[in-house]
Amino acid sequence: MSVRPIDPGHEVEVLLRTGPFHAALRAAVQRSGLTLERLRDRLARRGIHVSVSTLSYWRLGRSRPERADSLRAVQAIETILGLPRHSLEALLGPPRPRGRWVSRTRSSARYGRMLEPAQSLAETVEALVGPSDGALRLWSQDDAATVDATGAIRVVHTRQVLRAVTGHPDRYLAVYCADAGTPSEALGAEAVANCRLGRVRRHPGAPVIAAELLFDYTLRTGQTHLLEYRFTVADGAQSRDYRRAFRYPVGTYVLSVGFTAPRLPVRCYALAQPGVDAALVHGDDLPLTPGRTLHLTAADVRPGVLGIGWDWA
Repeated sequence: MSVRPIDPGHEVEVLLRTGPFHAALRAAVQRSGLTLERLRDRLARRGIHVSVSTLSYWRLGRSRPERADSLRAVQAIETILGLPRHSLEALLGPPRPRGRWVSRTRSSARYGRMLEPAQSLAETVEALVGPSDGALRLWSQDDAATVDATGAIRVVHTRQVLRAVTGHPDRYLAVYCADAGTPSEALGAEAVANCRLGRVRRHPGAPVIAAELLFDYTLRTGQTHLLEYRFTVADGAQSRDYRRAFRYPVGTYVLSVGFTAPRLPVRCYALAQPGVDAALVHGDDLPLTPGRTLHLTAADVRPGVLGIGWDWA
């Protein structure tokens, strides 16, 4: 019986979906036909200097890129090897703990640097950050926000596809920051599909809520999970935008906002950090359909903030 050889191209595609990082890097380098010396030279031409020994350690899994200059090298390697943007970068798990003691506030601080109120956000998630944090990456996400006739966001319904990149995650931490002036007790969280509600924490003095979404089983590395959840606002302040913060790269993102007549905005526009998506520019006008909805889409989303803003008459 003949044995069919493994297609190197197919192997790379599979490993880019499942990981681990070092195996995907090794397969991609092998498929390219480049030696590590030639790969180093290609990086040097781009002003990025990485030793052959470092590349070898990454390929063997003995170390991994963590510093900013190393991550820049990974992004360049994706281009040199003809890989999709962020495909290798997305396989990297959270930075490894260093030193004898590891502070949980490091993880919570990453949340607090992205949205306001920053300090309240970090304080809210600190108690809920656990081993699953950083072990998941977003494959895709769809947010649908509903604005009522008073101009306040009442519901944000989210559908996500998550992928485990390391460890054995069994939960996801969802966070929502409402508009200033909204009482924290007005915020609620609901598990809609393929998850159960775990611990929920509201900040006592700010409109911030964090909720654990528990899976029915532990994910293995490379496994994906589809879930849906929603945040509700029983008594919200008037809204002027909806923003979603991403701590890690995500493949695709869709955001829609629906308005309730008679309160309709006079202008709607994209909120996007430069470089997130070439087709999406900060301040671009977005059309409001006859159905009183609008949306934006983004691909290869880098860490940062995306959203939709609007002006009332």
